[in-house]
Amino acid sequence: MSKFSSPPTDVQIIEAFTTYAAERANAGVMIAKAVAEVEYDNGKVSVILDPARSGAEYWALIETSAYENLADLFGAPAAFNNQDGIWLRGCVSHVEVRDIDGRPLGSRSTGELNHLATGRGDRTGG
Repeated sequence: MSKFSSPPTDVQIIEAFTTYAAERANAGVMIAKAVAEVEYDNGKVSVILDPARSGAEYWALIETSAYENLADLFGAPAAFNNQDGIWLRGCVSHVEVRDIDGRPLGSRSTGELNHLATGRGDRTGG
């Protein structure tokens, strides 16, 4: 039986987003090196960043990011129309990114992420 035959568990959801962030960090993406924690609750994935983990100053890490909305980067596991993305969107409705002190750094619905990634789906996030 494949993992896709049933909805993802909370642990599988957290693992998918954590693994993606680790892959990006290993590829040298500084902002991904700042991921301190990934949480999942009631349809929402929260990615918490601690810039100190990346070895960069807060302002430098945030201001030089290629993403204005960091949910566009960290929401990628649920964005595409591949097996993983469809499977995750069955339970994940929203991705938010905030810093360790709770300041928001981006937020998108998975419908918005899917639309940005594919040009299809719900561009309004509803």
